[in-house]
Parts: sequence; structure tokens; C-alpha cells
Amino acid sequence: MWAGQEGQGKVEENVKGEAETRGMLANLLVESEAEAMDYSQEYEIRGEIIEAIKELLAELEVLYKNVSDQAINHIHADETILTVGKSELVKAFLLEAARQKRTFEVFVAEAAPMCEGQQMARELAEAGIKTTLINDAALFALMSRTHKVLIGTHAVMANGGLICQTGGHTLALAAKQHSVPLVVLAGLHQLCPMYPFDQDTFSELASPMQIFDLCADQLSGGDVSVSNPIFDYVPPELIDLHLTNFGAHNPSYIYRLLAEYYHPDDYELD
Repeated sequence: MWAGQEGQGKVEENVKGEAETRGMLANLLVESEAEAMDYSQEYEIRGEIIEAIKELLAELEVLYKNVSDQAINHIHADETILTVGKSELVKAFLLEAARQKRTFEVFVAEAAPMCEGQQMARELAEAGIKTTLINDAALFALMSRTHKVLIGTHAVMANGGLICQTGGHTLALAAKQHSVPLVVLAGLHQLCPMYPFDQDTFSELASPMQIFDLCADQLSGGDVSVSNPIFDYVPPELIDLHLTNFGAHNPSYIYRLLAEYYHPDDYELD
């Protein structure tokens, strides 16, 4: 009977010891979290964030001027330029070249289904630039008459590739086949530290009604799948030059720019 009481007492001591240990660990975790969440630095961090936002806004204000000022070095007399869709940066670049008395012709692919290239062609023509609006299917046929391809982009990836408007990949392939240089106009704020893996990695799908709006009733009853991607991925081997607000860079140099603009901890955007 005495041995049983002794054994029971040891069990109670062990349980009590485990409870104390758990309590000590819980207190340690709470203290660690309190130390990690040091709110005394709140105003200092807030000031750094505000300063970074001001620098970004200042960079955006002079972005178009810094890029377009380089037009005189990249567009030469009697050249034929080809672009796709509508890009405000490309438009500013071409307008500056025209202002510098460069004479050139522009082919603008309409970029279906949104057909933003129609507005781009109209605005260039109104500015006195000789402009021809073409169908997307005519890109390859007209590439042999082109001296240079200019496109804007949605993002510049870590490997030097692009996430750009739909039709950009087709345009880049045609330019590569005809050995026509492809120049990308982008601001450094469009740098992205992520790596794409295929055409669909960062693409988005728009409503299929943009394509089949007129015959939607006929398609609704059939087994038809409609894909309407917004973006294309253009690999770096199809790009000749990135023209940014801080100069021209080869696609292979993008990783150096990322090292200057991103902290290593920012490469994981989960």
C-alpha cells in the first residue's frame, strides 16, 4: 500500500513538473513575440516608408521624359518601326523622335480583341507621324520591311523576360526569325524579382465574350472552350535591349538591377 502511494506521488510530481515546464515555455514564447514586435520603432519605419513612396513618385514623374530623351539615339532617319497595341511610353518615345526631326514610319498592330492599336495609330497620325494600322495576322509578313520593333511591357522578370500585352510573344518570334532587333521600353519600377516558368505562369484570362460576343447564343449550347489571355510571356533570348529611365541594358544585366532595387528578403513574395 505504501509503495502504491509512493508511485502515485512520483506521478503527481512528474505531471506538476511537466505543467511548470509548459508554463515556462509559454512565457518564453510570449516574451520572444513581445521582443520581436518592437513597436517603439513604428515612427522610424513609417518615415522610411513615406520617403520611399516619395522617391517612387518622383521617379514616375520623370519616367516618360528620361526614356523619350533617348529616342534620338535609337531611331534613325527613314527607319520603319513596328509596335503592337497601345503603350503610352512607346508613344512618348516616338513623339520625341519626331520632335527631334527624325523621319520614320510606324506600323501598329491592332492587338485584338481590345484593338487598342487603333487608338495608338490615330494618335500618332494626328501628331504628323506616318502611321499604318495593320492586322495582327500581318506581323510576320511585314517584319521583313521593318528595321526595329518597339514594345512596352507590364513587368520585366528576374531573368530578363517580359510579361507584356497579348501578341508580344508572336511579335518577338517574328522579329527573331527576321533578325530584327526588339527593344523594350520600361521603367525600373516595373522590375519583378520573380521567375516565370511557362506562358501561363503570370497570365490572366479575360472574358471570352470579348471574342465571341456576337455569337454567344450559338456557342452556349455547344462544347466550346474559349481562351482569352491578357498577357504574353516573352523569354529573354528573344529580346535585344531593355531601354529604361536609367539607360539601356541587356536582358542578361537585369539581375544586377534587381540586386540594386530589391533586398534579398523581398525575392519571396508569398
